[in-house]
Order: sequence, then C-alpha cells, then structure tokens
Amino acid sequence: MTVSGPQSMFKFQSGRVIALGRVMLALLFLLSIWLDQSQPAQAPAQTYGLLLFYVVFSIGLAALTWRNWWLDARLAAPAHLVDMAVFTGIVFSTNGYTSPFFLFFILPLLSAAIRWGWRETTITATALVLLYFAAGLLVAGSESFELQRFIVRSGHLVILSAIHIWFGIHQQFARLFFGLDELDRRLGRDEDPIIKALAFAMDETRARSAALLLRSNDGQRFAGTRITDGRAHPLKIAQPLMREAVSVVMFDIERDRTLCRRNDGWHRFLPAWKLVNSDALRELGAREGLVCEVRSGTLQGCLLLWDMPDLSVDFLELGRELGRAAGAVLDHDALLSATEEGAAARTRLSLARDVHDSVVQFLAGAAFRVEAIMRGTRSDGQMETDLKELKRLLIEEQGEIRAFVSALRRDRELELAEAVEELKTLGRRLAQQWSVDCRIDASNDDASIPIRLQLDLQQLLREAVANAVRHGGASRIDVDVGVDQDQLRLQVKDNGSGFLPANGGARVEPWSLKERVDRAHGSLSLFSEPGCTNLVITLPLAGAAA
Repeated sequence: MTVSGPQSMFKFQSGRVIALGRVMLALLFLLSIWLDQSQPAQAPAQTYGLLLFYVVFSIGLAALTWRNWWLDARLAAPAHLVDMAVFTGIVFSTNGYTSPFFLFFILPLLSAAIRWGWRETTITATALVLLYFAAGLLVAGSESFELQRFIVRSGHLVILSAIHIWFGIHQQFARLFFGLDELDRRLGRDEDPIIKALAFAMDETRARSAALLLRSNDGQRFAGTRITDGRAHPLKIAQPLMREAVSVVMFDIERDRTLCRRNDGWHRFLPAWKLVNSDALRELGAREGLVCEVRSGTLQGCLLLWDMPDLSVDFLELGRELGRAAGAVLDHDALLSATEEGAAARTRLSLARDVHDSVVQFLAGAAFRVEAIMRGTRSDGQMETDLKELKRLLIEEQGEIRAFVSALRRDRELELAEAVEELKTLGRRLAQQWSVDCRIDASNDDASIPIRLQLDLQQLLREAVANAVRHGGASRIDVDVGVDQDQLRLQVKDNGSGFLPANGGARVEPWSLKERVDRAHGSLSLFSEPGCTNLVITLPLAGAAA
C-alpha cells in the first residue's frame, strides 16, 4: 500500500499535522484581530506582541521539527504548555467569555489526544476549562457580562473536551493493521514467512532496508534475513540488537540518540549505546531507523527498519503494530504448515492402512495359496492349473489397485446396489484367494453412499476376511451391508474360533479394523466365541474417511 504526494507527507506524521495546524491558527488569530477594529478589547499592544511571538514561535517550531523526530518528541510538552498559555491570553484579551476564539482550544486538546492518550487529554481539558472559568470570573462584575452566553459556551467547551477524552481512550485500543485473513490475502501463501513479514513492514514504512532476526525461546544465536537494494541475504548475529526489553526503539547512531515509550506512555530519551547494540547496527549499515520486538509462539527476535524517508514519533506506535504483524505472519504460517503436515500425515496413515488391507493382505493370501500348492501332492497338470488361477488373481488384484487409484481421483455418490455388486465381486476373489465360502448380501439397496466410503468398505472386507481365515480358521463368512438413516452398517459373521487367545487371556481385538473405524468416527462391536464370531461396524455417511 504505497502512497505519494501530499498524502505521503502526512502519513504517520501527527507531529507535522499539529505543527502546521499551530501555524495556521496563529496566523488566523493575527488576521482575525487585525480585521476586527474592536479587538483586542484589552491591552492591544501586549496582545499584538503575543500574537507576533506566537506566529514566529509556530513557524520556527514547525521548521525545526518537520524532519527531526528527536526535537519533535523533546519539544512536544513545552510547546503544549505554550499553546495553552497563548490561547488563554488571546481569549482573555479579546472580550474574554464572549470571545469566539475559545474554539481554538481544540488544538491543545487534539494534540494531547494524538500525542499521548486520554489521561493527558483529561489534564489538558481540565486546565483549559478552569482557565476559561477564571477568565469569565475576572470580568463577571463588568456591565457587558452575559451569564447565559458564558454558561452555554462553557458547556460547549466541556462537551468538546469530553469528546476529545473519548478520542484519546479510543486511540489506546485502536489498531493500525488488518486481521490475519487480510494479511494472508495481501501477502500470499507460497512465500517465505520472513520475506513476507519484511516486505509488509517495508511497504508500510517505505523503508529501503530491513532485517528480521529470530531465535527460539531457548536459543542463543539470532538468524534471519536482511533485505537491501531489493535483494534478500541470510543474516546471523550473536547478540540482540536491543539491550533492554522494550517493544520498539527509534535510534540515531551518529547523534547517539534513542527514543522509546515508558509504560505510562511518556517518552524516554537515552543515549544510543544504553539501549541498542550500536556496533551491530553500524555493521548492518543502519545509522537511523527503528527496532521492533517480534514474538511468535516459538520464536522471538526483532524487526529492524532503516533508510526511511520520513521517520517520525508516530513510528513508535507503528513499530509496535509492525512487530505484532510480523509475529502474526510467523504464527499464521506455522499454523498452516502444521495443518498441511497433519493432513499429509493423515494421508500417509490412510494410504498405509489401504496398502495393508489390500496389497499386503492379497500377498499374504497369495503366499497362502503358493504354500498349499507346494505342499500338495498334485500332478503337473493340476499344479499348472493352480498356478494359472493364482496368475489370474494377481491380474485381478492389479486391476483392483488401478480402480482404487482411479477412485481416489474422483468424488461422487455411489448407489448402494452398485457398491454391493462390487463387494460381491471382491468377495468371490477373496473366497478363491483364501479358500473360504464368502457370501455378501444387502439389507436395502435403495440408498447411496460416498465413493470414498465404498473404498473403505472394500478395505474393511479384505481385513475382516483375512482375520477370519488367518486368526480364526473360518471356512464360511457371511457379510451383510445396509444403510440405516445416516449410518452405513457392515456385519461380518464367520464360523471360526474367534478372537479368544489360546491361553484363556484377555480378548484380542482386531486392532487394524478398530483403527480404521475410529478414524472415520464410527463404531465397532464384536461378539466372539469358539465357532461363532459376529463383527458389526457402523460408519457415518457424512463422516471422515476411514
């Protein structure tokens, strides 16, 4: 968000706005009294002298502080007192309580609200109201005193003061930047988070050089990136750039100056060597600029900006927000990275389960068949037939894997009747593979299921049949599939020995099946005894993939 022209001259330049407003008001005072022949009502020579002094003072102060943030901060409080004194004198000398110029008290009120906060605004407003009351009381005994006008204008002053106090309070909680969604929109996603944070800060401050240095909360050495002349370079330093724990520091190494804020909001002026690492800043080429504290969930460090055309006191607040924005960018990127890593991990686990329940189980069944062929006392012709059958199963499994990969690439609803037919085809292959009688039926076939759930059904069936044969020695397996409201139900019965261990210990559960069902937020119930095992699995149609 770059700005140019008059807007850039006053962006983050409240000191310039106040100085320019002071000059304009001083000239307006002088012009108004010169045009009004009845003014000044009291002490005309002294009033004109005061106005001429104030005009010269305003112009001189504006010239001194226009590009000097140090003097702007140093002279802010004295200039504020001069404003209050001059305006009080002008109001009193120009018919006091009837003077139209009391509205110019807005300048010190607004100045206090912008520069400091609501406490200083309250003090300023209280002082101005008391001074105005005092001016009115001094002339209360005169014949021209108008009590009604005095009360009304006093009320106006109190109301304006209250509004500016509220403005000062609001300034304390205002934020200069956008939320994370706006930061993400402006910065993009595929960039280095450090580069993103630096580019954002440089764009906001129009800085030509910047550096972001970070370390872990328990680390010692700082590492990061420096951008100069539009190019990014890696950077490492051993010592922090700030010697004290402050949120933001403005520095001028050549003049040995630093400026920061105390907890109460007042400025703090210190020599540069006391607050910043002057040697490190010189090595980086940063003679004058800004250092901001940066913190994220796991990192801490600082943001350094220099080569800025218009550094001002406002950058103390701006720097605090830039530090927060940089930390937010780092946290946001870490969150997105963790989310992507979590999604990748879940995908790996799901793929591992699918490979285990399809390819691994098929290879186990194939090995089972090969071992049976090797142990059998069969003729060469019968062995050739068995090997051809095994070859056919291998080709079918290859086609099944291709269908599995193809299904992963699309997302659509599948009629339950179609899903059951595919399960029956798979059941026949499993029956041949494991030499078992496997029958599949459907309770109702007028429903539809997500295609990803159909893949899960196939993997669950593979695992269930393999468990029944390998661990239970089953010779018959009956499978029933149905949809009940928003739940998909898979029931597997077999005549094997069940999941009871031979030594009579605790019941063994099919952990691979349970892991897959839990991942899909489903449920698994098991009834097992010698000669009968009943396994019931329910999966939500709208749940996660198993």
